[in-house]
This record gives sequence, structure tokens and C-alpha cells, in this order.
Amino acid sequence: MALGTRGVLAIMAGLLMTAAFVVAQTERRLLGTWLMTLGFVVATLWSIMSVFWAQSNPSPLTPSVWLTMASMAAAATVYFGYLGLSGVGLGE
Repeated sequence: MALGTRGVLAIMAGLLMTAAFVVAQTERRLLGTWLMTLGFVVATLWSIMSVFWAQSNPSPLTPSVWLTMASMAAAATVYFGYLGLSGVGLGE
């Protein structure tokens, strides 16, 4: 069974967010903030794709729930992006 685009985006988001937490444990907390921002950008794309996927395929979540997840991921993108632009590292 091959991975689709949604699966690849989910893995990328998870890896970026995990890397952000690992990097935040070092002296490079600001890099951790930017990695977390990128992780949530990818999570937003994944959620938006899932909205359209759930409209034509059986899904445990309705399209409106996927849309809610997309809006939460977009809000986290804005939050961590603002922290990064302000120079605040992850965990400070």
C-alpha cells in the first residue's frame, strides 16, 4: 500500500514538529520556533486536503471537523510565526 500525498504531509508535519522540540532543547531555540512554524504550515495543508478528501471518501471525521482542525493549525502557524519574528525561541 503506497502512501498518498496526505500521508506524506502528515509524516512531514510530525517530523518537523519533533525536530523543533529536539532543537529547542539545545541553544538554538529560535530555530526550534521556525521549525514548529513550518510543521504547522504542513499540518494546515494536510488538514485542508483532508476536508476535500472527506467529501468524497469515507472518513471518521466530517468535513466540518477537518475544517476546524485546519483553522487550529493555521492559528498555530500564525502564533509560532509571530514568536519567530519577535525573536522568541521555543520554550523561552
